[in-house]
This record gives sequence, structure tokens and C-alpha cells, in this order.
Amino acid sequence: MRVRPLLRRLKASLPLLPRALPANLTTIQFVLVDRATMARVHGQFLGDASETDVITFPYGEILVCPAVARDRAANDGLEVEQEVLLYALHGLLHLAGYDDKTPKLAKEMARAQARLLQRVLEGQPPA
Repeated sequence: MRVRPLLRRLKASLPLLPRALPANLTTIQFVLVDRATMARVHGQFLGDASETDVITFPYGEILVCPAVARDRAANDGLEVEQEVLLYALHGLLHLAGYDDKTPKLAKEMARAQARLLQRVLEGQPPA
């Protein structure tokens, strides 16, 4: 996993977000975690001890599990790095006010996420 190119793409994605991030959000942290950590945090904060792909905290911390990305990338037709990017973008959309708690909201968020991923991937590859 090449972290610096991922961070460059994420930084480049910020002006492409369809909604502004909260003005009081001064820092965003992306943390890559293993399966066990993700499952523990998922259980502790969301009441579900299974592993998951991404967890976003409203204060700006986004946890992403690359191992889950490796498992799912082929099904989504993406490279592993692109799948990790997708999860991080999903987290940014949560910070920008998107939610996926209902089918209608999930559909809206999925559309925004797909458009955002496409725009980021169409940009110049990070150096």
C-alpha cells in the first residue's frame, strides 16, 4: 500500500466534494488499521463487533481497513489502492454531511461517492 500517493489523491479530492466540510473541522486524519482493530472499534463505537471497511468519526478521524479492501476490490472492479481510496472518500462524504442509514440516503450517498471517485481517478495520477 503506497500511502503518500493515496494522501495526495485525498487532498486533491477535497475541492471536489459535492458538499462543504464543516467549518469547524480543522484536521482530517486517515488511519489504516488491521482487521482486529477495525472489528474492535466497530464493536466499541457502533455495537457491531464484525470487521468493516471504513468508520468515520465526526471530529475528523477516518479509519480504513486495507485488508477488507483487498477482499472486496476484485468484486468492485477496482485495484486495492482504488478500493482504499473509495473507503476514504466515503468517510469524507460522511464528514460533509452524507449519511447511509436508510436505503434512500444510501442510494444518494452511493451516487455521490461514485461520481467523486470517478472525478478523482480521472485527475492526474499523483507523482
